[in-house]
Amino acid sequence: AASRSRAPAGGGGVRKRSRQDNFIDDSAIEDEDEDEEDDGGSRPRKKGGGGVRGFFDEEAQVDEDEEEEDEGEGEDDFINDAGADIPDDDAGRGSRSRHSIPMRDEEEDIDEIERQVRERYARSTHIEYGEEAADVEQQALLPSVKDPKLWMVKCAIGHERETAICLMQKFIDRTDLQIKSVVALDHLKNYIYVEAEKEAHVKEACKGLRNIYASAKITLVPIKEMADVLYVESKNVDLARDTWVRMKLGVYKGDLAKVVDVDNVRQRVTVKLIPRIDLQVLASKLEGRVVAKKKTFVPPPRFFNIDEAREMHIRVERRRDKDSGEYFEMVDGLMFKDGFLYKPVSIKSIHTQGIQPSFDELEKFKKPGDDMNGDMSSLNTLFSNRKKGHFMKGDAVIVVKGDLKNLEGWVEKVEDTTVHIRPKISDLPKTLAFNEKELCKYFKPGDHVKVVSGVQEGTTGMVVKVDGHVLIILSDTTKEHIRVFADHVVESSEITTGITRIGDYELHDLVLLDNLSFGVIIRVETEAFQVLKGVPDRPEVVLVKLREIKSKIDRRTSAKDKFNNMVATKDVVRVVEGACKGTQGPVEHIHKGILFIYDRHHLEHAGFICAKAQSCILVGGSTGGRRGNGMDAADARMGALRSPASILQSPGRLPPRGPQMNYGGRFGGGGRGGRGHDALVGKCIKIKSGPYKGYRGRVKEVTGVLVRVELDSLMKIVTGE
Repeated sequence: AASRSRAPAGGGGVRKRSRQDNFIDDSAIEDEDEDEEDDGGSRPRKKGGGGVRGFFDEEAQVDEDEEEEDEGEGEDDFINDAGADIPDDDAGRGSRSRHSIPMRDEEEDIDEIERQVRERYARSTHIEYGEEAADVEQQALLPSVKDPKLWMVKCAIGHERETAICLMQKFIDRTDLQIKSVVALDHLKNYIYVEAEKEAHVKEACKGLRNIYASAKITLVPIKEMADVLYVESKNVDLARDTWVRMKLGVYKGDLAKVVDVDNVRQRVTVKLIPRIDLQVLASKLEGRVVAKKKTFVPPPRFFNIDEAREMHIRVERRRDKDSGEYFEMVDGLMFKDGFLYKPVSIKSIHTQGIQPSFDELEKFKKPGDDMNGDMSSLNTLFSNRKKGHFMKGDAVIVVKGDLKNLEGWVEKVEDTTVHIRPKISDLPKTLAFNEKELCKYFKPGDHVKVVSGVQEGTTGMVVKVDGHVLIILSDTTKEHIRVFADHVVESSEITTGITRIGDYELHDLVLLDNLSFGVIIRVETEAFQVLKGVPDRPEVVLVKLREIKSKIDRRTSAKDKFNNMVATKDVVRVVEGACKGTQGPVEHIHKGILFIYDRHHLEHAGFICAKAQSCILVGGSTGGRRGNGMDAADARMGALRSPASILQSPGRLPPRGPQMNYGGRFGGGGRGGRGHDALVGKCIKIKSGPYKGYRGRVKEVTGVLVRVELDSLMKIVTGE
């Protein structure tokens, strides 16, 4: 009773304080003593909590006594704080029990309360996700016409992330920008995505950024494609040591590399590959000289030579790598060992799927003394990249792993990765089951096969030699020996003609390479060319890709042979010095005094021979005789008219078809003797003008002003005036 009498006096003061402390935690109110609670301290909280009525249940109102309701008349709409309903002391519990007894009589009907609660929570944003509604609700999250649009903006290539970060910083600095988000995708170069309501908002945000051009076109992404922009298809990349990969970017794009170390935490690998380094450019860089780089220049693959680098005053240091513990030769931050470049790269910058190294590529990675058949890393790579249906019933196979290694047999049945074979040895069971990775195809000399995978894909030929798992095949198209893995071929009676052109270059073209060397294309493969380089007396064949060819050399030039005779294309020459001494054939190309001669009896390098012009003599040309520099055109013509007999007896001019010439002479003399031109028949002449200017030959027939001449170098008859 005493506490109730003090309530009006103390209540006003408490109410005044509670207006200023609306944000005091409810737990602080629970710490009040019993007197303060009875003094009506909860009443001011009713008034202060009116602004948050929506967050509390209506049933909290029943917790007031009759006197408080009478005194606080007009404040019934305010909700009491829930924290006051849970006091910590026993006295409080007793007081509430006394207060709740008279209020239960005035309690609203339970059904009415339930109805009010349901109405209130029906407007709540709380959603229960059921299994049946999951798909529909997921679709509701997709972009609609009410959502901001997505715009594709072109930016400088390689600066996609930088541009996105600049836009984010600009949005932080300027609150008036009306863009929502920026997306830069790793797999999409040259573009970023900006989320905004209007195109004008995107233009305003991109204004002034150096990586976005003012004239760049802004493209609206259709609503149906907006979700696909951020769709990511995850691929599990399982890399291990000795795995073969190919590079994706830079000057090494497409080059074969071998994984030597894997860092799964940082998603990086260290690969071993053949370096493409221009030592001259590197030396100039280390000396501080600026060398203008050509954008199209790609150095050829070449093993690093320490001695050559030191001769060019390039500093080479031998250091120990802290991660692997191995010693490397360090040059300008690059690691070299045994001529190979060891390069740390991101897993994203390499191709790991479907790698089919050619035999020639694997040969370059082989150490001296290594057996390609015993290199399990090479075999594992080949086996892992097999296509489905690799083995067929009837295929001859050999076991390459396990206790039955080198067992031969024939495929009887294939079930997924299990292959049932019929062994060649009769003492064994009728069929044996092997995993497909334990088997390899087997061929014998004389089989006609077709290459179905790898660089030589599509080539057909006959097996001439079997060396373990490597076949040497005589190609049907080039008549050259090629080496392929037995796992890459199938038996076939098909004979293909092969491809002869890639881009602007075709078979037997003379081309200029990136390193200013030159050569003749002797073979066209699926993605590369085999080129016989212009190195005299030492045949050098290189495999070059289309991007490594600078241009085609198609201009007609000439050169002087050993006796200073002018040699042009299509002239027949004979090599008299060097490794190819004794060979003879027409000249197909001439460049910088180097002749590319075609000899149909020469089976290697598609029949081409490379030799210096000074090491050859022109068939039918002068052998020097009285003058060291040869006979000029006037002397040749005068000599032919003065003493034809002496010319015919000259061993240097006597063609191999003497009887045919004599026959032509008799025909010309007998048929045209009365015209005064029979004296020219059989004479050796030189053509002064026209497409065959400079060619020498013998007169076969004279008809009026027309003369038929058999050219010595071309072995053909032409007509001229």
